[in-house]
Amino acid sequence: MAAYSEAEQKLFHHLYEKIITREITTFANLVEYVSKLKYSVKSDKVINKSFQLLKELHWGFFKDLNRANYTRLWKELVLPYGDYREEGDLKRNISISNIFVAMLDIHGYTKFCQESKGNLSRLHKFDEFLHDGIKKIAGRNHALATRERGDEIIIIAASATDTIKTTLEIINSFSKRSVIKDRTVQRDRKDFSIILPDFKITAGIAGGNLTTPLIITESGLLSGYLINTAARLQSRANELSPKESKIMAVQSVYNSYLKENKVIKSDLYAKNLIFFFNNGPVSFKGVKLYSYEIIFTKEERYREKFVKLMEVLYDSLKQQLWKQKIFLDLITAVSEAVSRMPAFSVEITNTIDPGQTDKLTKVFLLQLCSKASQLYDKEDDYPSAISLLGQIQRLLEQVPGFDMLLYSYVAEVNAKYSELMKAFDQKLEREIEEKIDSIFNEQYKSAYLNSKKATITYEKLRSYAKKSKALGKKKFIWYNLIEENRDMLELEIYSGKK
Repeated sequence: MAAYSEAEQKLFHHLYEKIITREITTFANLVEYVSKLKYSVKSDKVINKSFQLLKELHWGFFKDLNRANYTRLWKELVLPYGDYREEGDLKRNISISNIFVAMLDIHGYTKFCQESKGNLSRLHKFDEFLHDGIKKIAGRNHALATRERGDEIIIIAASATDTIKTTLEIINSFSKRSVIKDRTVQRDRKDFSIILPDFKITAGIAGGNLTTPLIITESGLLSGYLINTAARLQSRANELSPKESKIMAVQSVYNSYLKENKVIKSDLYAKNLIFFFNNGPVSFKGVKLYSYEIIFTKEERYREKFVKLMEVLYDSLKQQLWKQKIFLDLITAVSEAVSRMPAFSVEITNTIDPGQTDKLTKVFLLQLCSKASQLYDKEDDYPSAISLLGQIQRLLEQVPGFDMLLYSYVAEVNAKYSELMKAFDQKLEREIEEKIDSIFNEQYKSAYLNSKKATITYEKLRSYAKKSKALGKKKFIWYNLIEENRDMLELEIYSGKK
């Protein structure tokens, strides 16, 4: 403290002892304590120096927070005291709309550490990037960032735009080639390129809602619903994209982003560098969230073309329109997604002869989708339509790069319809028994009854009987079953361990 007078140094050393022994833990305590002392010295410089010590000891994640560089975060997170403008106390329980948290996971971190265990300088350099490099990226976007538990990064900012841009720049910096090539999203790895492999990052962003509190512990750690939500969304991003970078956000982040950019348009917004893809509702353990995926690569922008169809499907599911719309809306969305994908040709095993292979192409899949819609629309051939939906699901699983979110809906809807089909088959079976005389002549009736012991013949005749006009309109049976099984048909996309 060379720039301080002897009296100021004496005062600081006295306050230092009080702070270290935790007799003084807050800025308010500090000012009140100093006001009662009889030191004949101007104390502002000493109070500021003592405040820096308090931050270092008690602010944890937020110890680098200051009013000059993080104006908006300072306003949201710090309680002012008296006339002091550059000091204050950290809020410990925050329920305000302008706080956003991102949770990032570095894919391949453990593998990198294992491969580098014999190269300590490489590990040290990587650690330096995770500590200093991440903070530098966040700082220029008015955000704070810290590394948690090795492969996790937490970002906190006072706007959705700053949070998203920080996340994108971290993804860009971890990538060997820029994911976003526009200068708006910087890439900062020049001092670390030699040691950094091509890491993928998944992220979840939460905030922008008064009902999602952020709790800051006495040691400056983060907890509470807000950070838990970000972690859940990051986990969901992992599920949807185990091999590529992906960002998920809650609906309030999307709403805040639009609101912020109506006032002052960021380059991110003005240049249309990102697109929010509505992911609909997703349930975690005891929590349902409405989420969006933030699309930022050119390769995935094709998904913009079918997001409206996904929203139509979400609405049909919400209204439980299982009789007609859900099946047709799902197939329409799949058809549009497949048609917008780059061309593909995948070798698959022939279902009839496992020794043979077939080619799975866009054209073939689109033909199956068209056929499935036609069959369901005919109303008398629901079993064939549902069977074809199952085939479409199995084929989509083998299409490289097919939209994982849409696939999850195909799988869930197919499971519900397949369950319903069991009841439908039983219902038709009873109808056949009741109207057997109207369906078959005496010769075939006898064959039908006798063939129950011979499964193959029985199934063929049973299939013929189910299509008989004597059974009347199958639509009424199908629709009645849907009404009777509404509870079973309630669909919910679930993420994480149940």
